Amino acid sequence: MLNYGAARLAERRAKTQRAVLMTSTVLAVLAAGAPAWAAEPATASADVDGASAVDAVIVTGLRGKPRTVADSPSPIDVIGGEQLSDTGKVTLKEALAVLLPSINYGTVNGFAHNNVVRPVSMRGLGGGYTLVLVNGKRRHPTSLLMNSNLDTSGATPVDLDQIPTSAISRVEVLRDGAAAQYGSDAIAGVINLILKSAPGGQISADLGQTFESDGENAHANADWGTTFKDTGFVHLAVEAKYQGRTDRNDPATGSFYYPLAGGAPDPRETNPKRGDYNGNPVVRAVTAAINLQTPVSATTDFYTFATAGARSGNARQTKRRPNANTNILQLAPDGYIPLYKLKETDFEVTSGLKGKIGEWAWDLSSALGRNISHSSADTLNPSLGPASPTHFKLYDLTSTVWTTNLDLDRSYDVGLSSPLTVAIGAEHRLEKYKVEAGDAAAYANGGYLFTSGPLAGKPALIGVQGVNTVDASDAGQAKRTNLAAYVDLGINPTSAWYVGVAGRAEHYDDSTGDTVSGKLTTRYELTAALALRGTVSTGLRAPSLSQQLYGQRRYSTQTIAGVLYQFPTKVVRVDSPLAEALGAQPLKPEKARNYSAGLTFTPGHGFSATLDAYQIDIDDRIALTSTLSGPGVNVLLAAAGLPTDIYVQYFANAIDTRTRGVDLVSEYRASLGDLGELKLGLGFNWNKTKIQNIKANPPQLASLGSGLVLFDRVQQGTLTVGYPKTKLIASAGWTKDAWTVDLRGTRYDKVTQVATVASDDRTFGAKWIADLSVTYAVTEKLALTVGADNLFDTYPDTVGIVSTNGGGKYGAFSPFGLTGGYYYTRVGYKF
Repeated sequence: MLNYGAARLAERRAKTQRAVLMTSTVLAVLAAGAPAWAAEPATASADVDGASAVDAVIVTGLRGKPRTVADSPSPIDVIGGEQLSDTGKVTLKEALAVLLPSINYGTVNGFAHNNVVRPVSMRGLGGGYTLVLVNGKRRHPTSLLMNSNLDTSGATPVDLDQIPTSAISRVEVLRDGAAAQYGSDAIAGVINLILKSAPGGQISADLGQTFESDGENAHANADWGTTFKDTGFVHLAVEAKYQGRTDRNDPATGSFYYPLAGGAPDPRETNPKRGDYNGNPVVRAVTAAINLQTPVSATTDFYTFATAGARSGNARQTKRRPNANTNILQLAPDGYIPLYKLKETDFEVTSGLKGKIGEWAWDLSSALGRNISHSSADTLNPSLGPASPTHFKLYDLTSTVWTTNLDLDRSYDVGLSSPLTVAIGAEHRLEKYKVEAGDAAAYANGGYLFTSGPLAGKPALIGVQGVNTVDASDAGQAKRTNLAAYVDLGINPTSAWYVGVAGRAEHYDDSTGDTVSGKLTTRYELTAALALRGTVSTGLRAPSLSQQLYGQRRYSTQTIAGVLYQFPTKVVRVDSPLAEALGAQPLKPEKARNYSAGLTFTPGHGFSATLDAYQIDIDDRIALTSTLSGPGVNVLLAAAGLPTDIYVQYFANAIDTRTRGVDLVSEYRASLGDLGELKLGLGFNWNKTKIQNIKANPPQLASLGSGLVLFDRVQQGTLTVGYPKTKLIASAGWTKDAWTVDLRGTRYDKVTQVATVASDDRTFGAKWIADLSVTYAVTEKLALTVGADNLFDTYPDTVGIVSTNGGGKYGAFSPFGLTGGYYYTRVGYKF
C-alpha cells in the first residue's frame, strides 16, 4: 500500500538531525582553529574579488595573449569566487543568474528530472547553446535531456551543479558566438570555470529556509591548497548540499471518495487528504574537485583536474484521487501522490602536459567525463489492477564524452604595433549516449476493469501515473566521433586597433558531416577611455545524441477553455517507424550567424561601462513538434501497438529564429573616507526572439488532417515569450571596518504561458526582487553573514486557471522562483 505519512515524519526528523549535526561539526572545526599545515591566504592577484572587474585578466575567447576585461574585443564578464558565495545562492547557476543580466535561470514546476536539473539560459537561448569549459577545457554534458515548458529542445547541456563552487577561483562568461574557436554549442556564449590554484583555503556552512518555514537548505563546503617547487600546486574542494521540499498549490476541489450506499457521502469527504505537491523537490548532493600541477622538467608541467559528484532528488506530482480511474482502492484507499526519484553520479578527469618548445607554447590534454542517471517512481499502473507494483524503474541514461586536445601558440614580430599571435590546434571527441528502458510493468496494458462503484466495467488508465517512462522500443545507444582543427590569429595593426580572425573545420562521422566556422573580431580605441568593438561569426550546433535517440512516455499539460488538463503523450524517436509516418526526417545541424557591436567606456575615477548589441540567427533549429492527435494519428498509434488516446511528438528541425538584444554592464567604486568603501553596479539586458520561418508540414503529416501543424502556437510561445524580455540588476555594496552590506534589486519582465488559443494564455507580470545580506568579520579569518533573498516575499501572479486536481498556483515556470522569500545565515573561516 502506498503510505507517505510515516515517510514524511521520518524525513522531517532526518532534516532536523542533519542540520544540528552540520552546525555542530562546523562550529567544532572553527573552534579548533586553522590546521598547522595551512598556508597563507592567496594574494589579491589570484582572484578578482575586491578589484575592479575591468582590470581582471581573462583567457576566454583569446588565445596566445591574455587581456583585461576592458581590453577584450568581445563582451565578457568575470565573477570572482567570493562574489558567488556573497549572493547567498546555494548553486552556481542561481548565483550567475542574479549577477549577470544576460543569464536567466528558470524555475519549472513538476517536470520530473527537469525539476531537479535546471540549466541556465544565455541571451534567451536554451542551455544547449552555451558551451561550458573548465580551465579552458570542454566540459561533458548531463545525460538528462531538457524537455519542459522552458526548454523543449531535447538537448543535454552541462550541469553546473556537478562542480563545487568552493573549487572555483573565478568564472569568465563570454557573451558572444565562439563556435569557430571552441566548436559546437558555443552559439550563445561560453562559460569558463577557472579552478583555484592559490595556497590557502576556507570552510563555510549556511542554513536557511523560506519565509513559509519550508524549503530548508543546508550547505557546507571546504577547500584547501598549497604550492610546491616553482610551478607546482594542488587544491582540493568538497561541497555538500541539502534542499528541502516546498509546496505552493491551489487546493484540489470536488469529491475524493465514492458515495456510500444510498448516496450518502463518505465521512472522509469532510477532510480529504488532498496531498502536497508542485514545488521545489528534495535534493541531496555531494561534489568534490582537485586541481593539481607539477613540473616534470625544466620546460614541461604535468597537470590534472577532476570533479566527482553524486546527487539524489525526488519530486512530487499531482495527487491521484481515490475515486479516479488513475487509482486502485485496494492499494491506495486515500489516493496517492506519484513520487519521482532521481539518482545520479557524475565525474570528469582531465590530464595533460604543457610546456615550451622553442618559441611555441604547447598543451596536450585528454578528458573523460560521464554522467549516469537512474529514474524511478513510487506510483501505480492502474491497468494492472490490485497486482500493480508500487515502485517502478522508469529509465536509465548514460552520457560519456572523451576529448583529446593539442593546442599550440606563439607570437611573430611582423613590424606592426604588436606581434602577430598565432594559435593552432586539433581536437578529437568521442561521444556516447545510452538509453535503458524502464520496467515493462511501467507501460504495460493490464486490461483491468473496475469491478464496483461508478466506474464499474470501465477500464483503468494505462501506464504509470504522473511520471515519464521509456519503453523497450525506445531503448538503444549511439556514438559518434568528431575531428576538428582550428587556427586563431590576432594583431594590433596600430596601437589603437586590434583585429582577430579564427577558423575551424570539423568532421562528424554521422549525418552532421563536414562543417566550417569562422569569426572576425575587431576593437578600436577612439580615446584612452572609449573603444568600439564588434564581431561577426558563423557557427554550428550538431544535433545531440539525445535528440536523435531519445523517446519517452510522459504527461503534458494544456489549458483549454480556462481549464488545466493533463494528458498522456508519447515522444517518439526521430528514427522510429511512427515518427517517420508522421513526417520525421533525420536531424540536421543547426546553423548560426552571430553579429555583435559595442563600446567600452573606462574614464577612470572608479567608473566603467560596456554596452553591446547583438543578433543571433539560427536556421534549422531543433525543437519538439506540436502535440499531434486525431483519427489519422490514432490509426498509426494502433499500428504501432500503442494506446490511441495519447498525443504524439518528435524532435524536428522545425524553425528558423532570430534573437536580438542589448547588454549593459556598468560599475562604480568610490572611497568614502572614514565612512568606508562603496561599490555600485547596474546591469541590463533586452532580449527578443522572433520566429523567422516555420518549416512546412511534411506530406505525411499534411495527409492526416487539416488540423495538424508541425509547430503550433504553444511550442512557438516557449521560444518567444517564455523568458523575460528585459532584466535589470541594480546593486550596492558598502564596506567599513568589519562590516559589509550588500543590497541588490532585480527586475524581471513579464513572461507568458502560451495555450492553444490566445484566450487561454496566462501572462505573469513584471516583478522586482530585493536581496540583502550583512556580513560581520569577527576576526580577520572568521566571518558571520545573515541575509534574505527575495526580501519582500514576492511571488509571481497567480495562474488563475481552474484545476480540479489542484496544482501549482503560480503557473508552470517563473524566472525568479515560485517559493517566495528565503532567509539564511552563514559562518565562514579562512585559513
